[in-house]
Amino acid sequence: MNIQDIPTEIIQQVGEIRDISFPNKQGHTSIVAILHTPDKKYIVKKTESLLYNEWLSEEYEALHHLRLLGLPIPKAYSLHIKNQTKWLLMDHIEGITLREFLSKEPDSQDKEKAIVNFARCLKKIHESSCPEALMKHDTDWLDNMLLKADYNWNNFTVGGAEELLKRIQEVRPEPITNTLIHGDYTIDNVLVHDCNIVGVIDWSGAAYGDPRYDVALAIRPKHNAFEDERDKEIFYDAYGKLRLSDKEYDYFEDGLYNFF
Repeated sequence: MNIQDIPTEIIQQVGEIRDISFPNKQGHTSIVAILHTPDKKYIVKKTESLLYNEWLSEEYEALHHLRLLGLPIPKAYSLHIKNQTKWLLMDHIEGITLREFLSKEPDSQDKEKAIVNFARCLKKIHESSCPEALMKHDTDWLDNMLLKADYNWNNFTVGGAEELLKRIQEVRPEPITNTLIHGDYTIDNVLVHDCNIVGVIDWSGAAYGDPRYDVALAIRPKHNAFEDERDKEIFYDAYGKLRLSDKEYDYFEDGLYNFF
């Protein structure tokens, strides 16, 4: 990506772009760049496939509806279409992903503080009022997710197999009260500075849904993160709302998530 690639509307909106840089790690669904202007930094996120374009539109809508809740989210300015691509312009948040922070193997005190704040941030999300626009009254969240999982399996390359799809369709966890959820609350989508949570990004999955989905994704084991029970205990103690059984974790993380 270079300046010439960026839609004219974005350039007109931000003004002079002096430089473009890129985060250390890119996701699988988009290209993310940092636009450096004389006054501030912006994030521009580009997608170029039918599925990921749809997700970017959903992220823009979610950020718009969530902006008044006091959550640490970027301000979304505009969404643009250029040929077969979509471009989302947002504020830049200074920080590194929690995954990057933990991979540097901080001392135990800083690691614990970061995990506590990670859990408390999720608690705040789950306790926030879900905007009406994100509540689908015609279908249950899990029903809707299973329909999307089936569609994704039939139309895109996903990690799950047909046998797994049939299993999660037939054997579901007992329902619990829905809340506002992030929909992809992983250590890759939470930004930290000095062990504090400064940003939560990638909100395309925001919905009135099952909070166990967020919890399952939050405690997925990664390098130096949730590889032992102590990290999970620290998380659950700070989150303080519910604990997943092994069966619930397997359904959401090893099952449903494989189709998104």
